[in-house]
Amino acid sequence: MIRRSKDDLSPGKMYQVLKSQVHRVRKENEPPTRDPESFSRYVCDLCHSSGPLSGLRQCVICGRWGCSSCWHDDYYLCRSCSGIMNLLLIDVPANNSPPNPEKNDDSEDFLTENLT
Repeated sequence: MIRRSKDDLSPGKMYQVLKSQVHRVRKENEPPTRDPESFSRYVCDLCHSSGPLSGLRQCVICGRWGCSSCWHDDYYLCRSCSGIMNLLLIDVPANNSPPNPEKNDDSEDFLTENLT
């Protein structure tokens, strides 16, 4: 997953970044899979539970159909894509920050002492 700076992740761009990084499972408006044991029930693509079509929603990112327990209403995404969205929103400190001179790092000495 390509990490972007927080400035690049405005509300409109977050979905674009997510769409570019997540493989599309179903096309837009492609119907969900029918439950083979029932006439009018469909299968959730995430948990594989069976339910009516009215209980399923299609994720705008990956296209999978999710039931109410596999759905995240805050982003209107399936739980899988909303988890990736949460990862994109985490504020990760930059890698190029200077090391802390007061930090005493004895881990290397510990490893070399115990290896001999």
